[in-house]
Amino acid sequence: MIKTLSAALLTFFIISISVAQQKILLKLKPDLNNPVPQKVHMTIDVNAGSESSIIEATTISTTTNTAVTDSTLTYSTKYTEMLLEMNVGMMTINYDSKHPDTNEFSKQIHEKLKTLFEKPVVSIMNLNGKVTAVENLPEGNGFFDPNFFKEASVEYPNYALKVGDQWKATNNNENLGQIEQTYTLKSIAPEGILIHCEGNIMAEGKSIGTVAGQYFLSPKTHYLQSATIESKIKNDTFDVTTTLVIQ
Repeated sequence: MIKTLSAALLTFFIISISVAQQKILLKLKPDLNNPVPQKVHMTIDVNAGSESSIIEATTISTTTNTAVTDSTLTYSTKYTEMLLEMNVGMMTINYDSKHPDTNEFSKQIHEKLKTLFEKPVVSIMNLNGKVTAVENLPEGNGFFDPNFFKEASVEYPNYALKVGDQWKATNNNENLGQIEQTYTLKSIAPEGILIHCEGNIMAEGKSIGTVAGQYFLSPKTHYLQSATIESKIKNDTFDVTTTLVIQ
């Protein structure tokens, strides 16, 4: 019995060491014309002293890898539904893309967003996961901008990684400023690849906020399967917490 237990523990130890030493080169791999459904929920909580507001937004979409070159992959994201709820002070405003004529506010929002449901948003990424271009975004509105697509992805390093390895990347957000992040490869499993991230939102060389979360990648394509990301910005007059959940 003792020998059996010892052998089992030794086997477990060897497997654990092997997994920990396993290396992987993260690189996007083609999966042409295979639609992947996606649900994104975003919460923005703004606290400005006596005034506060909460915005909840949910989108339903399908993303398809539509083209491949030696250095890039093109993804087409077709949006089918959007739900928006804004709680500002004592006032609550709702928007449902399937029922845009509910109120005057819904009509105005839908007018700005309707092209989002008419043609897909196209994202071009290099093989390291960095978004290099975004096309077909609705113009003249503050609800969607290319930064969302860039920040919801992970830029991979050009070398193989083992569990515990870290790398750094920097994104430039037109609204927030420079975002400096450190990524850590947490696990490699048949179900997927887990990456943790943490970093700082910079302005004029100083940190004005933080970002932290995790990404779960497809083991087959290394494309994002799910993610949870939280950012916090605070100054003397307000603080804003944004939570992004991708499923």
